[in-house]
Amino acid sequence: MAGNRPVRIVQEPVTFTCALFDSEDGVRWYCNHCQENLCDRCKEFHQRGKKTQNDDVVPIGEANRQGDKPVPQVCKIHPGKLYDLFCSDCDALLCLICLSKNHKHHNWKLLEDELSVRKEHFKKHKTTIADKIAHFKNVTSERQRVNKTFKDNIDTTRKEVNSQRTKLKAEVDSIAEAVLTDLASLEKEESLLYKNDIKNLEKNVEELTCLLEKAEVIDTSSVFIFQTEMSLRKTLPLYDVEVKFGLPKQPSFVTGSIDHVLLTKMLGELHEYEKIKIDSNNVQRLSRFTVTQLKKISSISPVDDRHAWLSIDHNRGLVLVNREGVVKETVKLDFCPYRTTSVGTTDILMTSNPPSTFVYKISLNNKLLTTFADIRPHKAYDISINEKDEVFVSTGTPVIVVLNHSGTIVRKVPCGTDGKCITCLSSGNIAVSDHFDISIITDSFGTTKYKWSGENNSSSKPIIRNLFKMSRDKYDRLFVPDSYNNQVYVLPGDSTQATCLINWTFLKVNEPTAVGVDTCGNVWIGCVNGKVHVIKL
Repeated sequence: MAGNRPVRIVQEPVTFTCALFDSEDGVRWYCNHCQENLCDRCKEFHQRGKKTQNDDVVPIGEANRQGDKPVPQVCKIHPGKLYDLFCSDCDALLCLICLSKNHKHHNWKLLEDELSVRKEHFKKHKTTIADKIAHFKNVTSERQRVNKTFKDNIDTTRKEVNSQRTKLKAEVDSIAEAVLTDLASLEKEESLLYKNDIKNLEKNVEELTCLLEKAEVIDTSSVFIFQTEMSLRKTLPLYDVEVKFGLPKQPSFVTGSIDHVLLTKMLGELHEYEKIKIDSNNVQRLSRFTVTQLKKISSISPVDDRHAWLSIDHNRGLVLVNREGVVKETVKLDFCPYRTTSVGTTDILMTSNPPSTFVYKISLNNKLLTTFADIRPHKAYDISINEKDEVFVSTGTPVIVVLNHSGTIVRKVPCGTDGKCITCLSSGNIAVSDHFDISIITDSFGTTKYKWSGENNSSSKPIIRNLFKMSRDKYDRLFVPDSYNNQVYVLPGDSTQATCLINWTFLKVNEPTAVGVDTCGNVWIGCVNGKVHVIKL
């Protein structure tokens, strides 16, 4: 439908007036900085002036701004005519001749009216561009952070490999030195024996030679032969040639064979675990042990695929155990730690039991304990760290306290439930449990993405649940212990359908209360009776 504005079919030739001389003669230039029309003479003066010599002066048809009004532009099809109109159907600029010839029955409007609309769209486009720039900058920053973390992990692993190699070399050197020391001792012992034997033999030769010389000068027809013969009869038995000297047993070195498999096991192996589909029938128990009888395991923080720190109910300290249950280290504290989370490999953050307003930090290098944060009036229950090193603390209320790496409160996030257990996912989401359900929180405003209420792949949904300390793996799969149903549920990061990890026929896990996933994807499960199960998916 054509616009309802009157249109002049005949259009006068386009003319412009010089801003300085108010003349139309030779006005062919436009200053984008001053937003003024210029004649030839003014253009020359303009480009000589100290303040204006660097201005952007262009042919008037190429002007790119003139206040809020559209800059006059000559029609490319009909020279001498200006674009005055806009055809909505063709999305094209029109002069009056264009309208009369090809667009008379189209939807058209004045160029100024369309310009105001386009400006609003333009503003939105600029906002969209800015948002996309910010997004890609954030993605770039995150990718750089992940890359740095990856490189740091490579550097740390490289140091560990070199350290293990040094230890292995030192052990081999120690064994070799022990053999060489034994050889030196045998050599010294033989040297002493040799010197003593040679000394005695040479003494015998010397004495016997002397006896022989005396015997040879005695006249056998003389009566002295009787005395000499009797003397020799008594002396010669002292030089028994049948006596055996203690000859040394010749040492021999049996060369050992190089066992590559054993050496690899001793040095260590590099693991990159793949995302394996959870199947309770195919899980494998790597070990099972009891740290302390009938005391609940409150939290498990794996160090690597062989060791983990445990906090144990009513125990004033942390315990480092290996996968076989051997206690490798104990850190004594003046309170009972409750929930823990590792800060790299050097520090551990923890809450206390009973809950207090404090979050504690302990350095594993010097065992120095400090108060990391005081979140009063809230009490600290569980604790978790996200990919940005922000510390999230559940408070047993519908509020989550967020701390920076220095322990300063930076914000509080509503979670819509009395959150007891908390785990940060790599996606940026937060999993919060009130011991019965799990809410997945998506942003700082506490938006709930979804709530998990026990849905799983078994035949029935448990009516009663008692959920405890959760953990996630590198694929954001959430491992949730349910002490009431003797089960550990595996909840994908993007679904409300969980998988049951525990098959009671193969793994008799009794009342699990804490889960930790190590660097190789092995799952450490702590129970209310003090038992720990380490399983491989």
